[in-house]
Amino acid sequence: MGARLAAGIAAGLIGGILMLGFMMIYAGVNDAGATMPLKALGAFEYGVVSFVSGPSAMIVGALIQLGFSIVLGILFALFVSRRTSIVAALFAGIVVGIAIWVAMDLFVLPFADPTMAARMELMPQAYFIAHLLYGLGLATSAIFVRAFAKDRHRRAGAQHAAETQPI
Repeated sequence: MGARLAAGIAAGLIGGILMLGFMMIYAGVNDAGATMPLKALGAFEYGVVSFVSGPSAMIVGALIQLGFSIVLGILFALFVSRRTSIVAALFAGIVVGIAIWVAMDLFVLPFADPTMAARMELMPQAYFIAHLLYGLGLATSAIFVRAFAKDRHRRAGAQHAAETQPI
C-alpha cells in the first residue's frame, strides 16, 4: 500500500506539472499570458479578481492544480499493481485523463470555477491535450509502483537478515 501511495503522489505530480507546463506554454505562445492558467485556477478561490491580484492567486492556482493532481494520482495508483503492464497503464491513464476532462468541462468548472470555465472555452483543444498529458503522467504510476515495491522489498529483506544474524 505504501508503494502505491508514493507512486500515486509521484505520478500525480508528474501529470500535474505536465499539464500546467503545457497550458502555460500554450497560453504564452498564443498571447494570453503564460501565467493565465495559474490565475484561472486561482479564480477558484479569488474569483475574477485572480487576474489582477498578483502572485498570490498564481500560487493558490498552482497548489490547487497540484493538490488535485496528487489526489487523483493516488486514486489511480490504487488500481495499479507491480504486474500492471506499461501499455495497460498508458491506456488507462489516457482514458482517465479524458474522463477527467469531460467531468471538469461539463460538471465541475461551470459550477465551481466559472471564471476558469470561460478561459478554457477560449482554448478547448489545448485544455484537452493538457488532460491527455495528465493521463500520461498517471501512467507512470506503474513504473513507480514497481520501483517503490522493489525498494520496500529490498529494505524488508535487509532488516530480516539483520534480525536473524547470530550475535
